[in-house]
Amino acid sequence: MTTGPRMEDSRPERDVLVVGKVVGTGDFPVERPSLLGIDRETGALTRLCPFPWKGTDTDPPVPKWAWLHTGTRAAELDPRPESREVVGEVSLTAYVDAKDGWRLRWPFVRPHVVPSLEAMQQRARDGVATAAFVRPAADADVMQLPLRLRFRCDDGSCSTYHELPVLDWELHETARATRERHGSTWATQFRQTWGAPLFERFDVHVLLSTYAQAIAKPYVAGLFYPPRAGEDEHVHAHHVEHRRHRAEAG
Repeated sequence: MTTGPRMEDSRPERDVLVVGKVVGTGDFPVERPSLLGIDRETGALTRLCPFPWKGTDTDPPVPKWAWLHTGTRAAELDPRPESREVVGEVSLTAYVDAKDGWRLRWPFVRPHVVPSLEAMQQRARDGVATAAFVRPAADADVMQLPLRLRFRCDDGSCSTYHELPVLDWELHETARATRERHGSTWATQFRQTWGAPLFERFDVHVLLSTYAQAIAKPYVAGLFYPPRAGEDEHVHAHHVEHRRHRAEAG
């Protein structure tokens, strides 16, 4: 496999918008806790791994959709082109609100949407990128023990159901809190919010990442779930055409 160019080291300090928080796993392939975010200057997806680093987070912990400022360097033990290590302090500087149908958040997500899981895996094999957003069809669902997401890609060429492990911090924390609150009925309660109804009611896009130890093996790193609202027809056509050109170029 050829590895794509890493983000340049001439700019050690970065502003990163957090779009995904990943829990670690000790099973092969191992994944360390990390953040996935958007680099303000380049617009590129970047991965801060490990995070928390040295066993510490910020106080309070970094939320999704927060801008953070930190020093970084290339990750020595992580071959994924987006991966960086944290150097020095981390400070929270701003937050991107969900108002107006997540209008302020969409511009950071849209450039990183690919048509299918298969397209994302091919980009990983080519060393181009190991993280992307994929839109699932509305019949997606979350399974429990361990947490997994079952879905088809919302793409005409994809007819296969994928079942991926979920390492999204938000879903893991919600599942834990639901178990503590509802006991033996937690799975039913959890799926009423985060299962099939979520994908039916919202325009969900799944943030996928691959493992450092298995460059084409994907997992769920986060969810983007703005309300379902039709775009202006002209704007929608423009976005569809843009995605087609990006897919051809990739």
